[in-house]
Amino acid sequence: MLVAYTDQHKRFVLHSDIPLSTLKEFREKTKFYCPQCKQQLQLKLGQQKIPHFAHLNKSKCENSFSEGESKRHLEGKEQLYFLFKSLNLNVHLEPYLSTLKQRPDLLIYDHKEQFAIEFQCSPISLEKQSERNAGYFSASIIPIWIPATPFEIKEGIHKISISKQLRQFIHSTKHHQYIMMYCPFLRQFIYLSNILFVHGNSFIAKVQALPIGDQKFPFYLPKKITREEYTRYLMFYQKAKHNYLKSRVLINRKGVKDLLLRSVYELRLNLHSLPYYIGVPLRGSEVINLFSVDWQAALFYFLREYQISLESMNDKMIVHFLAWCHIHYSKEAIGVVKEYIEFLQAFSIHNPNQKISKDQVDNYLYSQF
Repeated sequence: MLVAYTDQHKRFVLHSDIPLSTLKEFREKTKFYCPQCKQQLQLKLGQQKIPHFAHLNKSKCENSFSEGESKRHLEGKEQLYFLFKSLNLNVHLEPYLSTLKQRPDLLIYDHKEQFAIEFQCSPISLEKQSERNAGYFSASIIPIWIPATPFEIKEGIHKISISKQLRQFIHSTKHHQYIMMYCPFLRQFIYLSNILFVHGNSFIAKVQALPIGDQKFPFYLPKKITREEYTRYLMFYQKAKHNYLKSRVLINRKGVKDLLLRSVYELRLNLHSLPYYIGVPLRGSEVINLFSVDWQAALFYFLREYQISLESMNDKMIVHFLAWCHIHYSKEAIGVVKEYIEFLQAFSIHNPNQKISKDQVDNYLYSQF
């Protein structure tokens, strides 16, 4: 931690600009106490981490709040603190919110609004994150989670792996989804924007770096990609789709029970030359957790098997379809299937033998992305 109270009950904030000699003198002459549990702290001045406070003895406070903070976490908090100070914001470092029994890394007061900034360097469960968010919301505080950059990646459009843990920090705007991360060692924000699900942990995203000195508050939002950039997305997506279909034949262990292979067989289609509109990328389709080609081919098989039309696919029938595919039911999953049905209806596609222009499909997908 970077904040403590002295034996004169004064708030003391550590930062790397304080000379080491001054800190050594403070350590000899001043006692420091934890803002939350009031127990005595020690001022650590090691070589591996920036100066920081730590409890003298094990305590419940240590278990409630991060005691073994990494160098990355300590430096990141300090850098973000000075960023907000430079923007003339009313910012507090590690304030203890006694009514919530929570201590965000930073608390910002801006135009009658409060923002809790959490620079997250270690794994946190979705349940714990939701619990902390609920606490903030109950006090009319807006939580903003900034994960530490977990990997090195070049700027540009790439097919990348985004873990389930990192996906907890996805922000959604009207136009697209993005993740904003921060790397204290490079002193820059990393944006993964316009995130498009492929399958598993594979996504396609635009990667952009923003030096901390160029950041503002409210934070910059990434822009929607251009039509030309979306062409690159489709190039990566179609390549991934080709490799996926190829692998399904080679490593298939389910035989006729494999949903995709069964669907393709029953529809009398060729797995390696499927219609372009089967296996199209849709925003938010990660909630289904399958490559789009799996469930989109299955939808045509489902329609033929039950002799029903696209127009008959209301919410109740979509739930039936998801159960038939052994796909976990959710409101979001229903929404994705409905979006695909609307796509098919926009081009009057009723069976998988119809022809349609690739450019028409791509233009429609970009308009929806």
